[in-house]
Amino acid sequence: MVELTSWRNGLLKELLLTLPAEDSWEEMLGQVEAALDEAKVRSSAHGAQLTIDMGVRSVGFELLAELVERLRVDYSLLTVALVSTEMLTQESGRHLALNVYSMLPGTSVPAAAPETISGGNALYLPNTVRSGQRIDHPGTVIVGGDVNAGAEVIAEGDILVFGTLRGLAHAGSRGSETARIVAGNMRPQQIRIAGKIARSPEEGGLPSGIRNPEIARIENGEIQVSPA
Repeated sequence: MVELTSWRNGLLKELLLTLPAEDSWEEMLGQVEAALDEAKVRSSAHGAQLTIDMGVRSVGFELLAELVERLRVDYSLLTVALVSTEMLTQESGRHLALNVYSMLPGTSVPAAAPETISGGNALYLPNTVRSGQRIDHPGTVIVGGDVNAGAEVIAEGDILVFGTLRGLAHAGSRGSETARIVAGNMRPQQIRIAGKIARSPEEGGLPSGIRNPEIARIENGEIQVSPA
């Protein structure tokens, strides 16, 4: 069932259009039109910014571009972001210069999310964790991109970040002092391991493209950061 709701993306208030994955594309388009007409979008939300949540639906560039254009022309809605767990849909959104998310900013990822790759209860997130997102997982968390400032990653096990860690990372969240935090570029706002807390040094991070992998762990009762 198509749903149209309002939501707050950080400080911005936007509309969120959630699309069903089980219906055919044509059936879904009919539902979108009915939902927007019922909400009187033409008169009440003229020029509003819109995020489309595709969920697990796989959509190619041409169909997505057609939908975005139809929303703009018929309803004066400006599509600015796309939420999807499907690679094809994400790539289509990027080609349209949309902000692309694996999950709605500000929500937590459940352990059984479609992008999860389970191995020893590990959660693999292939993309960047963006500001406002909070990841909370009962195991190890592996991030294929960056963890931006304002994002939180909480894991009962280890945290491994292939890119730059700029947000908050809390490993061993249930008290494990053997948990570790590893990052390609360690520039966090704050790191925690079990009940210990440490902050990033004051100096700036490394220049773009330069990697200096580091590992944080508890040694002698305190969090110590050293080359990985």
